[in-house]
Amino acid sequence: MHTFTVDAPDVSSAWLEAASRLAALPHSRAFHTVVRIADPRREDPHLRKELDRLRAARTKPALYPIDAVVNTIFPVHLAATCTTHEELTDRYRALYPRLRAVSRNARGTYFGRLVAYPGSVDKPDRVDQLARVIRRLAKLKTSAKWQAVYEADVVHVSDADPQQEEALGHPSETEAAIRVASLDTQTLDFPCLSHCSFQLDSATDTVHLAAYYRSHYMFDRAYGNYLALGHLCAWVATQAGLTPGSVSVMSGCARLECTKAELATLHRSTTTPLFGLGA
Repeated sequence: MHTFTVDAPDVSSAWLEAASRLAALPHSRAFHTVVRIADPRREDPHLRKELDRLRAARTKPALYPIDAVVNTIFPVHLAATCTTHEELTDRYRALYPRLRAVSRNARGTYFGRLVAYPGSVDKPDRVDQLARVIRRLAKLKTSAKWQAVYEADVVHVSDADPQQEEALGHPSETEAAIRVASLDTQTLDFPCLSHCSFQLDSATDTVHLAAYYRSHYMFDRAYGNYLALGHLCAWVATQAGLTPGSVSVMSGCARLECTKAELATLHRSTTTPLFGLGA
């Protein structure tokens, strides 16, 4: 099994190093790859401009702009006009039916699953999972007791009883599931993002985010995914009165779908050296 780990200071260098490592492997494919990004909202503008140009040149099939990929996980521009998480959630939920009317969003968006997770037969109301995580982080930011309980879980989000868990001394309101077992029965496409987990470093009041993708297409989606997860981490952290930290992304299977010529062009465009690759 081919695999690798990348540690990089920003989104652009993280993506380019991961893509370069994949290009050097048989079939440009690896399993259980890990990409850690110290500042997941910082980009190299030269590489981003060239990547946008190369992606726009793809017509068969056409690729979504990186900003469109970002918005499926976190609506950056909408959030910039909102003061509170409640305001963002209310406005996004109002837009959600229109977003889902677009064919590519027929099963929903990642951010939609995070703030409007489908209810169950017994509890039909949609659930704002991010609000749960933010409340929990804000409540526990002065305590070192819980550091890794802000998880995407495998139970239905309404299965937990917060009052009972509090009484027992267990963490509550921590789920942020993406997959809906009764709806997501297809083997391909949405949702490829399976798991998000927020970690609190109470020594520095910093929130880090770990995400798991069952499958990751590097040229098509990964750059926008990395950037979106950085914005998601920053939003949750700041809404809880904490500092945004790093993002780590694990991919069950990562694939590179660009040519060697395209990758070489991207190497020439960047101002950031790739450590360990000789670029």
